[in-house]
Amino acid sequence: MADIKTFLVDGGMGGCGKSLAVRGIADMYQHGADDGYLSIVDHNIPRCKVFVWDASNEPDADTGYKRWGGVTTTITGRLGTDQGARAYENLIERAKSAAKSGPVRVIIDLPNVSHSEFLRKHLKPELLQELNTIPVWLLDGGYASVASLADRVQSMPEIYRDRGVLLRNSHFGREETFSAWETSMTRVVLMRRGYWLDLFMLHLSAWPQKKMRNECLNMPLDLANKKTLKDGSWIGLWRMSIQLWRGSFMNRMHVIEKL
Repeated sequence: MADIKTFLVDGGMGGCGKSLAVRGIADMYQHGADDGYLSIVDHNIPRCKVFVWDASNEPDADTGYKRWGGVTTTITGRLGTDQGARAYENLIERAKSAAKSGPVRVIIDLPNVSHSEFLRKHLKPELLQELNTIPVWLLDGGYASVASLADRVQSMPEIYRDRGVLLRNSHFGREETFSAWETSMTRVVLMRRGYWLDLFMLHLSAWPQKKMRNECLNMPLDLANKKTLKDGSWIGLWRMSIQLWRGSFMNRMHVIEKL
């Protein structure tokens, strides 16, 4: 069978960290197989073709996704529009074609979607299953985020029930901040009965976050790092913050390859 995996990056609300997670996952699959890049020996990150679908914007939007390069191909088209439907068809066709000659990893950056039926209608679970899709849920500290995830599981059990990644964004606080998740029945169902991973994503501090937003919105992390080398006013804390975040993210997230 073709070696293809798709990571559906979701969260249901703005500001939960989806775009940062998308960049981290794509960066991991672009560079994680480089010799010595990860500090662990058995990371098992393959050298692969990477596709990123920016499902939050239309093709004429001025975003950092246009800067992606290397082994990553980006496709743009907002979910729920005609352009989004064409982007999805294009993604499926190109990913399946590329998988004939080697491993393929697809990352879908979803817009903020509160109604799960909307996702079911436009993404079609049977197509997601063909792409071997694994959901990645960005969790904040509130009950609404847990309730939204429960709604996804109920509306699209084919995709959300059996396996996935729960990604706690440390921007919202330490471990104890996520008590709504820790005490929820959703956690019991997913973590004890399915193959869900419960992981922690460090956030960038306020100043690097502002720089990232103002200077390189959605820019690939490797290119953001190179940009710091060209601008002496950024160098130092900014570059170190990106590099430390990249290493921390890869060392935590490499386990998703085993799903």
